Amino acid sequence: MSEVVVDNRGVPTAKNHTRLLVSGSSGSAVTELMIPALLLRGPNAGWSQLVHIYVPHGPVVAFSGRDLRSPGIAAATEVARSAGFEAVVRSPGGRMVAYDSGAVVIDHLDSTSGIRHAGRSTFAENAESHARVLRGLGDIDARVGEVDGEYCPGEFSVNVEGRTKVVGSAQRVTSTGSLFSTVVQVTVSDRVRAVITAVSEALGYDLRTSTIAGLADYAPALTAEDVAAAFASDYRGRLGLTDRRLPTEVVAHASTVTPDLHSATPFHVDDWTRANPIS
Repeated sequence: MSEVVVDNRGVPTAKNHTRLLVSGSSGSAVTELMIPALLLRGPNAGWSQLVHIYVPHGPVVAFSGRDLRSPGIAAATEVARSAGFEAVVRSPGGRMVAYDSGAVVIDHLDSTSGIRHAGRSTFAENAESHARVLRGLGDIDARVGEVDGEYCPGEFSVNVEGRTKVVGSAQRVTSTGSLFSTVVQVTVSDRVRAVITAVSEALGYDLRTSTIAGLADYAPALTAEDVAAAFASDYRGRLGLTDRRLPTEVVAHASTVTPDLHSATPFHVDDWTRANPIS
């Protein structure tokens, strides 16, 4: 469905109202982080909103641009790779987060929003929705708010019982739209816990390891697939999304990435995207 609107030059154009839900992993950890960056910067999006919900394919330490300014970034990169994690600078902001197939990632892209729509209200609304979904999964006392000493600290983290962080979000806004990305920790493996601790130390970040947890610590029967399905149902109903697949050309382009594992710094998603746009 579309309607005719007038752009800032007074030229009639079509405004797309298509809202899509995409479920499932589309490749390696690097490919998965490349896809939203490519979609965000791609010309002529065939949708107004696209939500991609998936269980990650492999372990990754997703750094941010802020992390790159730490004098410990080279050491942190080496720590991540030595632990068997991909080291990638993701498109959204925030700070470092590490996860594997025990997590759920939600990438919410909006081609109608720009820099004027970014800010606290977006974080607040999403955090409240995410906490509500978690409370519906069982005896989980999900609350919105930062836990003292958490990794990737944020006012709108989602915690359990005010003690452990289980959900974090970050945003990226460009002239072509916005990306709101969320990581839900379901089962935190020993390797994820260890790499969050070691990378945080390398970057010089304060961390209380007792704040690291997953939903399965409170509801042991929960799996990442269960949580992904619950969020897909919520987004589908709340935003009126239609189930589709990702554009094949985007997935194919993202799959061509081959990070330099000998670089002292992580592979940078946005740098690659700017240098290799989809034509």
